[in-house]
Amino acid sequence: MSRERRDREDVLAPATVRESVETLRGLPTSPGRGWLMGTTLVFTVAVAAMTVSATLLGRAVDLADGPLDTFVWLLVLVAAALLVETAARAAGGWLLTARTRMMSVDLRRQALGSVLRAPVPDVLELGTGNVITRITQDIDTVVRMMSATGIRLAVTILMFPVTLVALVLIHWEFVIALALTLGVVFPLLRLVLPRMPQAANIVATAEARRNAVLLDTVRSLPTLRALRLGPWALERTRRASWDAVQARADRAPLFVHLLGYGNIAYVTLLATTLGLGTWLVTRGDITVGAATAAMVLVVRLEGHVFNLLFLAGDIQEAGTSLGRAVALARLAPHDTRDIPADLDAPPEIRIEHLRFSYPGGAVILPDITVTLPAGSTTALVGASGAGKSTLAGLLAGLQRPESGRILIDGVDTATVDDAWTTRQVTLLTQDVHLFSGPLREDLRMAAPDAPDELLVDALAATGLAPGSAAWARHLPAGLDTPVGAGTDSLPPEVAQQVALARVILRDPPVLIMDEATSEAGSDDARALEQAATAAARGRTSLIVAHRLDQAMVADRILVMDGGRIVEAGTHAELLDAAGRYATLHERWKR
Repeated sequence: MSRERRDREDVLAPATVRESVETLRGLPTSPGRGWLMGTTLVFTVAVAAMTVSATLLGRAVDLADGPLDTFVWLLVLVAAALLVETAARAAGGWLLTARTRMMSVDLRRQALGSVLRAPVPDVLELGTGNVITRITQDIDTVVRMMSATGIRLAVTILMFPVTLVALVLIHWEFVIALALTLGVVFPLLRLVLPRMPQAANIVATAEARRNAVLLDTVRSLPTLRALRLGPWALERTRRASWDAVQARADRAPLFVHLLGYGNIAYVTLLATTLGLGTWLVTRGDITVGAATAAMVLVVRLEGHVFNLLFLAGDIQEAGTSLGRAVALARLAPHDTRDIPADLDAPPEIRIEHLRFSYPGGAVILPDITVTLPAGSTTALVGASGAGKSTLAGLLAGLQRPESGRILIDGVDTATVDDAWTTRQVTLLTQDVHLFSGPLREDLRMAAPDAPDELLVDALAATGLAPGSAAWARHLPAGLDTPVGAGTDSLPPEVAQQVALARVILRDPPVLIMDEATSEAGSDDARALEQAATAAARGRTSLIVAHRLDQAMVADRILVMDGGRIVEAGTHAELLDAAGRYATLHERWKR
C-alpha cells in the first residue's frame, strides 16, 4: 500500500448501515413505533396538502369561464391546503430536529464511554484528533443535515409516491413519464453515488489529521518556541490544512455531476409530461385543466428532484459521518471473558520472552524475560533508545507485544479485559495533566469519596504540606486553588507532586514511573525524588530513571541496552561488577 493511500485512509473504518441502525436503536432516546408513525403521518399530511393545492390550481383552468363564486371557493381551498402544509411541515421539522439532537447527545456519551473503556493501544492508534473529530464534527454533520434538510428529505421521500398517485388519478398514462425519467437517471446515479462514501470518509480523515496537528502544535508551544521551530510547525499545519481543503476539492466534481443529472431528470420528466398531456387532451381523454394540473404537479416536483440528488450527496456525507461516530461508539469490545478480582496486595510481575516492534520498524525488544518481585522497587536505566519507555508502556498496556507474556500475580494481561489491567497498573510520566477546576476536584479523580483530610495527607506525603513554603507560594487557596487550563500554570515540579498525590490516593498495586521526575530543576529535584519514593512505597514499582540517584535507592536495578537487559543487581553489586552501570554512574557523577 502506498504512503499516499495510507495517509488518505482511516485507521477505524466507518460502521456499516446495519451496525449504525443497531446502535441508534439501542440509544435511550431512540424513537419508538409511536413516534415514527406520528411523524410519518404529519409529513404525509404536509405532502397531501401540497398535492391538493397543486391539483386545484391546475383545475382552475377549467373554471376560468365558470361562476366567480366557484373560482373563489377553489382559491379558498388552495389557501387552506397551503396553511395545512405549512403547519404540518413546521410540526414535522420540530419533531425531527428535537429527536435528532437528543439522540446526538446519547451518541456522544456512548462514543466517549467507548473510548474510555477501549483498549489503550487502539485509542492511541486512532489518535486524539480523530477521536475528537468523530465525537464533535462527525455527529454535528448529521445534526446539521437533519436540521437543515430533514424536512426536505422527508417531504421528498413522500412526494414521489403521492405525486405518482395524483398523476394516476388524472390519467394512468402519466406513469410513463415517471418510468422514463427513472430509466434515464438511475444508470447515471449509479456512476456517482457509490463513490460518495469513500470521498466523504477521505474528507473526514483529512480533517481529523488536521485537527490532530493543531492539537499537537498547541500542546507543544513551549517546546516549539524554545527550539525556534515556529516556521516548521506553521508549515506542518499549513500542509495538513491544505490536505483537508484538497480533499473537499476532490469531492466537488461528484456534486457537479449530480447537478447535471438533476437537469437531465427534470427536463425528461417535464418534456414527457407535456407531451403526454397534449396527446391526452387531443384524444379527449382529459380536460385542459387536468393536463394543467399534471404539469403543475411536475413543476412542483422540480425542487424535489434536485433535492433528491443534492440530498443524496448530503445523505452520503452524513451517513459516512454517522458511521464514523458509530464505529467509535462500538470501539470498546463487549468482553465476555472472566475478570479477575482486583488485587489487594502488591503482586509479582513476570515478563516472559517479550518481543515488540513498531509497525514497519525495527525490533525494539527482541526477547525480554525478567521478574519484578512483589512489593519491590525496580529501577530501569540505560541510554536513550535502549527500550526503557517501550517496556514501561507494554507493562502499562499502552502497546501489545508481538509475542511473549506479561503476568501480574499470575494473570496473563493478554487474556483479561484491559480495564482490569488499568485498575491494577498506574503509569506516571513526565507529561502531567491537571484537570481544570479546584485542586480538590483534580485529586478526587483518583479517590472520589476521599475527605479533605485524606487529600491534604496525600499532598503532604509528596512534599506539599500545609504551612510549607511551596504550599504558600503555589497553593494559596489550599484545596480550592484553581488548577488546569485557564489558570496560572503550576511549576512542572509542583504539577508532578500533585500527580504523585493522585497516585497515593488511588493506591494501585503496581506503579510505573517513566522519568516522572525528570522535569524537576536542581533546587526541587530532591523534594520531588522523595515524593516519588513515597508514592512507590508499599507497591510493586518500576522506575524508568532519568537520574541515577533514583536508581541508587531502588531494591534492584536493571540496565538496558539495545532492547535487552544486560545487567541486573543492586547499586553496590553493579558498581563492583565494573560494567555498563558503573560506567553510567561515573559519567553521571561528573
